[in-house]
Amino acid sequence: MKKIIYLLILSAFCSTIAAQTDTLKLSLDRAIQLGLTNRFDVKKESLNINDAKNSVVKSKKELLPDLSASGKTTYYGDVQPSIIPAGYLGLTEPEKIAIGMKNNTAFALDLTYTIYKPGLYTDIKIAENNLALEKEKNRNTILNTKIEITTAYYNLLLKRLQYEIAKMNEQRYKEYDDLANGKYHNGAMIESDVMQAQLDYKNAQTNTKKQNQNYLLSLQTLKYNINIPAQTVIIPTDSLQAMENSNSIVDLSANSVSNRSELKQLFIEQNGYILQLGKARQNYLPTLSLFGNYTQLFQGPDFNYSNNFYWAPVNYVGVTLSIPITGSIRNTNDVNDIKIKIAQANFEIKQEAVTIQYEIQQAITNLLNAEKNLQESQNNYNLSQKLYELKKQQYGLGSFSYENLLDTEKSLSTSEQEYITAVYDLLIAKINYQKAIGNY
Repeated sequence: MKKIIYLLILSAFCSTIAAQTDTLKLSLDRAIQLGLTNRFDVKKESLNINDAKNSVVKSKKELLPDLSASGKTTYYGDVQPSIIPAGYLGLTEPEKIAIGMKNNTAFALDLTYTIYKPGLYTDIKIAENNLALEKEKNRNTILNTKIEITTAYYNLLLKRLQYEIAKMNEQRYKEYDDLANGKYHNGAMIESDVMQAQLDYKNAQTNTKKQNQNYLLSLQTLKYNINIPAQTVIIPTDSLQAMENSNSIVDLSANSVSNRSELKQLFIEQNGYILQLGKARQNYLPTLSLFGNYTQLFQGPDFNYSNNFYWAPVNYVGVTLSIPITGSIRNTNDVNDIKIKIAQANFEIKQEAVTIQYEIQQAITNLLNAEKNLQESQNNYNLSQKLYELKKQQYGLGSFSYENLLDTEKSLSTSEQEYITAVYDLLIAKINYQKAIGNY
């Protein structure tokens, strides 16, 4: 019985330990750092760079000579005789004579070196161009990942602030409800106003729960974007207002399209087509190769390799010149296909430049509008606070109806939400602008 109780206590303790979760204080910079470290898509893109580097090394090794060693042993049970016609070797009649050896063993070194092969150095340039393309793709992946994490973090701050505002609103409506009940018991308020105050308080409670749900969902989204366990407790260390003040400087003159990764990738791809065209044209040229062989040949009646009499060296060198004939005819179609791809890439670059310029202008317009909206909403919010305090004092003195106070409360809540949303919109507009100019 004691053993069972001990096991139950131990099981409960282990369950408590397993239920513990990590707590992570998270700034925006820390969130981006974690995301770039943990995201599998970022890791995948970095592996593409390694693969492209390997292709460059592989293409350079094509310049090395091909040196191979081989060994071969052939044993004949019966040596095939050769027919010696009459008149040779003093023979008056044709005769069969076995002049071969049963054991033929050869150890050889073969060397092939390409002195000139069309497109060999171009292949290296194509591989290096592909490496540049993969690096640019990786840069674009990192940039998009940073934007995704930043947007998720800003959304978390927005939802957290909206939740905090909802709790303050709920507290205010509770005070209204308590004050209404006190006035009703003193005969200073009618029952319908009391019921209205109770309903408003309950609606405020419902809104608080809804805002809390939105906040929890934004937490899940941020955890997903930085790829951390779902049970991790996140404590954001930044605020919307602080982020807005720290990112108040934006250089609107930096509107060049040249830094956009999409455009850089297109230029690199076009350069790849140009290199392929050069290689296709080089395929009309001949290939010149040097070959050589050195062989130690053993020819003997048995396997007595220690007998030097039966060993003999054999070697040769030569040059091969290969000139394409029918291949040149087929290569004409390849040249035409690549020319079409180059023309298509040129049009794509021009269209992408127009698109990016449009995105930059849109981002600038949205950013200027967001700054203007923030200033206006901030002024409205400050005015609504002053008006609310004034109306609240009048309501407490009994010179103001609950319905009028409720209208003021709604105006305050609206101004409050619009101000917070305007701060968030400004931050998102800045992100979109930096994304548009490719400089995040």
